Amino acid sequence: MNLEALARETPIAELPKLAGMLAEAQAIILSRLTAPTVAAVEPDRLLSAEEASRLCGLDVKSLKRRRDLPFRRIVGPRTVRYSLKAIRAWQKRAS
Repeated sequence: MNLEALARETPIAELPKLAGMLAEAQAIILSRLTAPTVAAVEPDRLLSAEEASRLCGLDVKSLKRRRDLPFRRIVGPRTVRYSLKAIRAWQKRAS
């Protein structure tokens, strides 16, 4: 039975209960539609050269020398970190 038929055939005394059920269903639908996705919730993590080198398979010296890596992030005048999310994306593209 569709919702329109249910609304027309429900006895008048039961309509408040039906309206409450519909409002509850609508709230559930709206919360699911507006809930953030898992990807949006997971924040990026900036790694040190030592941590990133283990993931990339490069030694620390080589990693620091490569200025063209897409996951390299400059966070200060003498501070470089490496994006975990970007490393994972780089590894997916490479495989």
